[in-house]
Amino acid sequence: MAQQPVVAHCANPFLPLTMVWMYDQLRSLKRYRAVVLTQGEQNREAFPFEPVYSSERLSAWRRNLYRAIRKVRGTYAGYGRWLRQEEAVVMHAHFGQEGYRCLEAAREMQIPLVTTFYGMDVSALPRQAVWQRRFRRLFAEGDLFLAEGPCMGENLVGIGCPTEKVCIQKLGVDLEAISYVSPEERSGASPVVLTYAAFREKKGLVYALRAFQRVCEPHPEVRMRMIGDGLLRGEIEAEIGRLGLGDRVILLGMQSHEASLEELGRAAVLLYPSVTASDGDTEGGAPVGLIEAMASGVPVVSSIHADIPHVVPDGQCGLLFPEKDVAGLAEGLDFLLGSAERRAEMGREGRKHVEVHHNLRRQGEHLEGIYDRVRA
Repeated sequence: MAQQPVVAHCANPFLPLTMVWMYDQLRSLKRYRAVVLTQGEQNREAFPFEPVYSSERLSAWRRNLYRAIRKVRGTYAGYGRWLRQEEAVVMHAHFGQEGYRCLEAAREMQIPLVTTFYGMDVSALPRQAVWQRRFRRLFAEGDLFLAEGPCMGENLVGIGCPTEKVCIQKLGVDLEAISYVSPEERSGASPVVLTYAAFREKKGLVYALRAFQRVCEPHPEVRMRMIGDGLLRGEIEAEIGRLGLGDRVILLGMQSHEASLEELGRAAVLLYPSVTASDGDTEGGAPVGLIEAMASGVPVVSSIHADIPHVVPDGQCGLLFPEKDVAGLAEGLDFLLGSAERRAEMGREGRKHVEVHHNLRRQGEHLEGIYDRVRA
């Protein structure tokens, strides 16, 4: 059997707990063999993968040398040796800043560079002069740029990427790992509104709490459970206190992916009101948590933001409202909490939508077709 061609996936670090979707991309490949190049490693138990080439494993003098080179020129040193060792035929950088840092290595090895943009790299970073210059070079020298959806694709073109270099690559989820849970199996003492996001400004969690507070009176049995943590935890706790929701809201902290899926299996509604942050940061595409919720059979209340409308068909799999529209979000929650039949219908439609558009296996095949294309 012929040896599989190698794609070097470049991610720094490899890998935060919130980036299961990146790990899944590596696992979805069948015709190509994935290797990882990184500056640092995290959560190896949660994301077992080999081989991983990490700068952390280098000798101190070499690590310091490469760090100095990166500080001067902005790109990674030392990756060429690993690419040569693995005989890699494609580099795939995850996030725009990583794409720029991999330019020298791709040029040294004369292999194509594919870069996927995900969010802040297409929204917040381009506001900075240094990244405007760097992205001009990346767009000129890089071979192909992947976007999760058409909105992000348009934004890539808007910051200078040639239209002919943009390709849509939807994120997929593992439908064998995410079971559809019927409404009957979700029955419990109290319906649960779930949030499933890092405590960051663009996740809009203060608006989620304000919307939830408005439905507590008409739905006295409802409770909110919040998966996640982050720099805004103090602000979230203060808002819970200000709204008098201390006995209604449970902060679960960061959870393993498996535990998060179990929470989805118990939820009545997923509330995910993403917004544009004050520094310009956006979802870019759409949060994978929305896709996982639909795969599980949970209807969604979310916002008209980035590619969310392309991932969650409004009125079919969920209800979408303008950013920061607390009254609208509350209206959506009230409607779904008051209609078990409508929740069940949207849950079934959500699962079907994911099976067609976000099946990890199919998206892996599509990604391999992209690798074929850039190699040709």
